[in-house]
Amino acid sequence: MEITPQYEELQSKKSELESKLNSLSEKERMLEEEVKKLEAEITVKKLEKDVKAKQEAVGLLKSKKSDLERELREQESGIVSERPAPESVEEVEEEQETGVTVTTVPGEEEKPLQSQEESKTEKKKRLFF
Repeated sequence: MEITPQYEELQSKKSELESKLNSLSEKERMLEEEVKKLEAEITVKKLEKDVKAKQEAVGLLKSKKSDLERELREQESGIVSERPAPESVEEVEEEQETGVTVTTVPGEEEKPLQSQEESKTEKKKRLFF
């Protein structure tokens, strides 16, 4: 008869442990889901940050490209306006790092044309005199 109380005690303990195991398993599943959710949120935040940084970089490059295109158009229009009529003058131009254009006219010596900045400065000086 002593076996029965021990058996009942063991059965009770077994049930209690199975219940705890089920509870811990459920808790584990919930925590795993929360961890996956948090990892996904962190990944999304990181990607949002990366996208924002990339958008800023692209914006800066677009701005720089626009500025360079505008500068190129200004230089092209400035060079065209400084050139004499091509019918009367044979031109041989050499662009140097300083931005000075050399034009050769048949029968004359080479004379450097002023750069745009020098030309603008010269025009401003003439306005005052």
